[in-house]
Amino acid sequence: MKKLKIFPKTFLYTLSLMLIIILLSHTLIYFLMPWAYNYQQKKALETDAARLVQQITMTRPEERLNCVAEFAAKWTANISIDYEDFTYHMDLLKVETDAAPSPDGKVEVTIIGHATEAGVEISLEENPLGGADFFKVEQGFADGAGSITAIVSRQHIEDAASAVLMILPFTAILCAIISILFALAYSRMFTTPIRQINAATEQMRELEPAAHCPNDRQDEMGMLADNVNSLYQTLLSTIQTLEQEVEKVEAADMQKSNFLRAASHELKTPVTAVSAMLENMILGVGKYKDRDTYLTKCKALTDRLVQMIKEILDASRAEFAGAQEQTDFLIADALETVMEPYQITAKAKGITVNVELEESFTVHLPQGMIEKAISNILANAVSYTKPGGMIDISCKGRQLVIENECTPIPSEHLAHIFEPFYRPDYGRDRASGGNGLGLYLVSMILKSLDISYSFTPSENINGMSFQISF
Repeated sequence: MKKLKIFPKTFLYTLSLMLIIILLSHTLIYFLMPWAYNYQQKKALETDAARLVQQITMTRPEERLNCVAEFAAKWTANISIDYEDFTYHMDLLKVETDAAPSPDGKVEVTIIGHATEAGVEISLEENPLGGADFFKVEQGFADGAGSITAIVSRQHIEDAASAVLMILPFTAILCAIISILFALAYSRMFTTPIRQINAATEQMRELEPAAHCPNDRQDEMGMLADNVNSLYQTLLSTIQTLEQEVEKVEAADMQKSNFLRAASHELKTPVTAVSAMLENMILGVGKYKDRDTYLTKCKALTDRLVQMIKEILDASRAEFAGAQEQTDFLIADALETVMEPYQITAKAKGITVNVELEESFTVHLPQGMIEKAISNILANAVSYTKPGGMIDISCKGRQLVIENECTPIPSEHLAHIFEPFYRPDYGRDRASGGNGLGLYLVSMILKSLDISYSFTPSENINGMSFQISF
């Protein structure tokens, strides 16, 4: 039974239960019906006998015969009544006549009365019915003036019981057929949604996106289908999120690897140069005998190394900008904190800086990291703006916009502008330009804080525009 599928198992369980109920019910009918019918008839006979006593007591002598005849005819009884000076006797249990029923279905009987010492004895001859099994009821009058004795055949009870018992096999077979049909219908109705859910979960196991449990029910089975569908959608969403996170982690790992390779390459060049100059100065080779000149160059290279290492460390810390303490501050305040040195540099180059912060707004972020990002953007703008050019800084809505006049960066360079150590080299070289980490650091900070940004050619001036949307 454990190896059967749910449909045959449900069918067999349901059919077995219904057959057991049919067997028990028919067995109870077989044993209890005759007893119950017999008990009911006995109670009814006792009630009618008590009513007859009351009728004889309350009616006139000439009307008593009708009451006795009605009782005897109803029960097909032998009845003897002794009351005051009258004796009534009716014998309907003898079959001593060939009287045929009249056209209306009635059998004519003869009631005979004759005088006795105690009064008049009335008897009913030529009884059409009879039997061997009887009820006997005795009922006394309340005033002690007489008694009633009635004997009633139980033949009609036995006939009824025989008729019922005769049809029990047919009813049992009919109920069994109905049970089989009902068990099939119930099993199909009960197992269909389960099979549908099972088929759908088979598809879900293969992670088919279109897998779905059909549901047109409002009961617990419908709730189960809804829960399975909801669980599967949550699972697909979780898998998709995990895949995206895996892609992000892989991209971050690749970015770190590229960063380390680029950093090692960028550091190797000045380190190699310093090492070569120091070695040549120690050996006193050629022009390197002029140690003062080359010590100054070594100092400049080591300063460049220190600055590069500092920027590399800042870039590594930028990944965790979101974990730093966040406070409420005005973007205008952050700009004011970092702008002063760049305004001095811009003035020295003849660059005009226009600042419009009337729409300044408050943000809840790590202020130090935001100031670091803005500082690098300003440094980039001042470095690339041509002498006599212009830099515009403004707040529009919840967006900070920094635009500078310069040669617009072609799209092929913009695709790599946020990569570490990437330099488009517009008028700058490695000696006078930056290390290519400024915009990379800005990108790392803003991504860590989940802040959207863009760096595109400006629509207002001939140059570039950096927009940060808070």
